Amino acid sequence: MNSKSITKLEDLPDELLLLICRYLNIIEILNGFSCLNARLSKTISEFSIKIDLNIIPLKLINRFLNEILPNISYNVRSLIYSDNFERFPIKLDMFNNLESIHFLNKFSEDFLINTKEIKIDSVPVDIQIDLIKNFFSSNQYKNLKSLELLSYHGFTFSNIQLNKLIQIENLKITLKNNVDLFELLYLLSYSIEQLNIHILYNGPFKSLTKFSSPLKLTKLRYFHLKTTFEDSIQFKQLEKLIIDSFDFIQYLSIETLTRDQNYIDGLQWENFLKKLNYLKNFSFSIRYRFKINENDDQQIRENYLLNSFSTDFWLYQRKWFILFYSTYSNINQNDSTCFIKRKNYEKLFLHTIPYPYAFMDATIDINKTKSTIDQYSTRDIYSNVRHLYYDGESIPIKLECLKNLLDKFQLINELKLDRLIIDYSSLLSNKINLRHLNKLTIYNTDEKISINMNLFNLSSMYNLRYIRIPQICLSDNLQMPKQLETLILTECRDINFDFIYKCENLRILKLFLNNFDRLLENNGELIINIINTIYNNNNNIMETLQLMCHGVNQTKMKIFEKQFNLNNIKYLNAIYDGKSLTIQRSNLYFDQSS
Repeated sequence: MNSKSITKLEDLPDELLLLICRYLNIIEILNGFSCLNARLSKTISEFSIKIDLNIIPLKLINRFLNEILPNISYNVRSLIYSDNFERFPIKLDMFNNLESIHFLNKFSEDFLINTKEIKIDSVPVDIQIDLIKNFFSSNQYKNLKSLELLSYHGFTFSNIQLNKLIQIENLKITLKNNVDLFELLYLLSYSIEQLNIHILYNGPFKSLTKFSSPLKLTKLRYFHLKTTFEDSIQFKQLEKLIIDSFDFIQYLSIETLTRDQNYIDGLQWENFLKKLNYLKNFSFSIRYRFKINENDDQQIRENYLLNSFSTDFWLYQRKWFILFYSTYSNINQNDSTCFIKRKNYEKLFLHTIPYPYAFMDATIDINKTKSTIDQYSTRDIYSNVRHLYYDGESIPIKLECLKNLLDKFQLINELKLDRLIIDYSSLLSNKINLRHLNKLTIYNTDEKISINMNLFNLSSMYNLRYIRIPQICLSDNLQMPKQLETLILTECRDINFDFIYKCENLRILKLFLNNFDRLLENNGELIINIINTIYNNNNNIMETLQLMCHGVNQTKMKIFEKQFNLNNIKYLNAIYDGKSLTIQRSNLYFDQSS
């Protein structure tokens, strides 16, 4: 009698286990394979180096606190901390090898220990000054080597007593304007080796009179400068700063929006870069805006650009290549079928290849490119891009053209589509499939135009866990990815959300509801029905429902919040912050469920 062999999970080879992990996120991997045996713990050890506490579901928090994190603590090097410190009361003293702490918005000195690296993604305005004083006016962070401070508003160093920093080697920061840049450069001149600067607004570009000594950053080897405000820094100003102050620079990276023609002139760049004796690598992304002159020949302009970056210096000595495209098109304005309104300005996009940055803004014309090299495949050009913002500029694009365009960005994690109008007159050979996509956002500026979400092969996008779309894009036969955790619906006119039961792993739902005051009538009966429908359909998983309610009657909203919390329904709590009503499920629900 032949006996059938039974294969157990632990009998699988490491390579197959790691292949399985490709279809899971880190939390699923740690929850499924941790604390089983020594061999499995060793196999998945690479997934425990960096832990994002924010993506741990409420129902698993106790398991992570009591079992998983203590088990993997020796291997954890980096933590992305939860902004809700009470939600995840973690004890950092268990992580003996922790080197990096990453906050999303808030910051707490209690979690520093001997940290070598601190990151804060979106620093609120109200704590910016305190952070500047903490990091740039005290000497208590002697082990801190790497610091990242990002803000939508930009940091300023005005009217703050600063100390020379001798230990910061790597800094990434958003600044308000150019004045703050010079303040910072003098502050860091003794120690900085890598500097990543994003300047948000305009301002005078000159060294302040209070600094009498010349600016010299002798240890600086890597410098990245990004400017958002048009014409924030003129080409000749940038050239003078780098040549005068960055003697030993090896890696130079520039992103800017400008009307200065020198930025798109390869000969100007060549003369500049030849003066940097130690330069090994150079990259840029230039968005050049130019005024349309009917007497100018755009073809002559583009030919000069291409030739200026095709000299021996670019092609043979340095082997640095560029690609560019323009939004300018020769449209016959007398053509009665023309639907595109002529603009006074157009843009020309120019970048080194392969495209060096993780974020990219693109327009409909990216399909029409010219380059100084033909050897790169389209996928090689954009292999570094992880976050793509694609602006369709309300110009109809054929299905196959859209697919061909997105196929160039197969490695992106996040995709945002804006002002996109699709021409459905042609058929699509295959659905759009971006296997690494984690976040999909679609903006809709015209309620009469919707995107058929079935263009995307969502069910095969195994990493897709966040979707933000207008409600009109939902269809009855839309197959949402099973692993979807966050769904944001904008422009909601229909308050029927029975379909939520299909999203079996949904944790967070955010709704932009129209006519919110009407929903508050009859003691908020309609809102109560929405809440009950959503939480009944996701009885075991659903954590947070956020109802956006800008302009709503504040008094009525406060009354509803108070009455809802008095009823204490299904372990749900309501929090109104002036902009949204958040219904949050408490940890007690999951404690009693388990």
